[in-house]
Amino acid sequence: PDDDAPPPPTPPPEPSGPPPPPSAPFGGGAPPPPPAEECEICSGKLYVSERSGLCLTCRFKNGNPFLPAKDLLAWTMLKTQANNHLTVQLRGVIEFRTGRLPAGHSVEVRVLRVDAPEWRFDQCHSWPAGISLFVEDRRVLLKKPDEDDQTPPGPLDISNCIVRAPGDLAGLPMKVSAAVTAKKSEQWALGLVLIEPMGKMDMVCRHIIKKVQAKQMPEEDRKRLDLERIFAWVTAHRPDRVSKKDTLRNVEPPVMKLTCCTSLMRISLATRGPMCDHLQCFDLESYIHTMRSIPPKHAWCCPICDRPAPLHRLRLDAFAQSVIDATEPNVTEVLVADTGAWEVSAVDEPMDDDSSEDDGPPIPRKPTMVDLQQAALNLGRAFSAPSSRLPAQAPQASPPPRRSRSPKRKDKDKGKKEESEVDKKRENWEKLQGIAKPEEPKEETRFGWLPENAHCSKCEKSVVDKGGVYCGRKRPNGEYVGCFEEICWKCMNKANKKEFGSVKTSKTEFSSLGPDAWWMHEKCMSAEDKKEYFGESDEEDGKKKDASDDEGGTFAWL
Repeated sequence: PDDDAPPPPTPPPEPSGPPPPPSAPFGGGAPPPPPAEECEICSGKLYVSERSGLCLTCRFKNGNPFLPAKDLLAWTMLKTQANNHLTVQLRGVIEFRTGRLPAGHSVEVRVLRVDAPEWRFDQCHSWPAGISLFVEDRRVLLKKPDEDDQTPPGPLDISNCIVRAPGDLAGLPMKVSAAVTAKKSEQWALGLVLIEPMGKMDMVCRHIIKKVQAKQMPEEDRKRLDLERIFAWVTAHRPDRVSKKDTLRNVEPPVMKLTCCTSLMRISLATRGPMCDHLQCFDLESYIHTMRSIPPKHAWCCPICDRPAPLHRLRLDAFAQSVIDATEPNVTEVLVADTGAWEVSAVDEPMDDDSSEDDGPPIPRKPTMVDLQQAALNLGRAFSAPSSRLPAQAPQASPPPRRSRSPKRKDKDKGKKEESEVDKKRENWEKLQGIAKPEEPKEETRFGWLPENAHCSKCEKSVVDKGGVYCGRKRPNGEYVGCFEEICWKCMNKANKKEFGSVKTSKTEFSSLGPDAWWMHEKCMSAEDKKEYFGESDEEDGKKKDASDDEGGTFAWL
């Protein structure tokens, strides 16, 4: 080598830390997550960025979970304005002895839009604007672009075309050709799948549920993520943080219903979509049954928020499931706080079958021919008989009172009832959230005279106004003492010293003590109460005379 050559350039220094994150578009928010590189079912490489997370093979085989394909026999990309040929080897597909498919098996032609405009079309079958399909030399489908009926048919069953002579191994390959009419920017693929029988719908549903359960994370991880989602949702929908513009709007507190919105039955397996951030869940089995007959436009969408909810991405809600397992079967709704605490807010009460009240008057029995003949024979006797022997007519029942059927009154009463229920739920939620205002202590009123319709604690009879007294008083320092029993004057007079002690009173004496009069059992009195009741000068001389010795006392009871 030449010694006069210049030395090679020194390499750039190593960076001291990780590279900075790329700037977010439009100057805000986190960058979107990178697209998945592996299929979520077979873990194969995604050659095309699929929003559904499935490769093209899994889209052909699992596009219809109610008829999952056993095997993808062959597939090809479709080119417009050209004949597309596909050769299918049937060796091992049909039976050698019969030359037909096994019992219950079928072969379908499925077409997929590779670059589907929406995620929901990634999984379902769809035909291009125009297609002409041949199996061998026989045309089995013709769909013209200018047809009036734009509703595309479903996958095409070509099982009748797969018939060979028994024991004939020559000519087993089947040739399929297709010509399509579509826009140049559209990409279409055609595939032939072998379908095996799945049995009844209940068996298919159980099979799908097992597949969904097998793809779930551990319960602790799912519950941790659920609590984070609940905290974010409740914080964003707290009724105590409503803006002034919405003060007239009736805002309900965060509630979670335990009934499915599709079946209106209690949820047995709480489920939600991967992008759902709401509290409400739906039942997995009801969701599967609903998706079986729903239009493709709304297929595999969350019934609550209409966001993507394909089967391979469903999430079992651990928090909602724990609430369902911990509540009674008649509980239909719970209040939820941002900490994950919950409280029952609504139950399904059974309806009372009071059909006897609504039956009305008995319907008269239709007279028979014998009854009419007997009435005709007795017609003359009734007019010729003396008036004393005539049967007394039954008194006519008075018509029932008319009830108002005004829709305005019903709507008004219904609105008031709903507002009161919402207010009560909001108060309970504030207590659950820990933001409720402390309740002011209620002032004690159980001392002095008994009010009207009060019930005596001894005889349990209702009394008139001032028909007895309470055992209690309010001390000068504001303290309430006594057992607060309700004693009518009759029981006061009949009581012995074992029950009341030697402290008794009468209505006349109690009235003379003024508006601040009070009375207590001797066992409920303290030394301070006795001193106040008898007075300082009377404490040494003795106690007050018993109410039984006061002949002027009168009693009132019902």
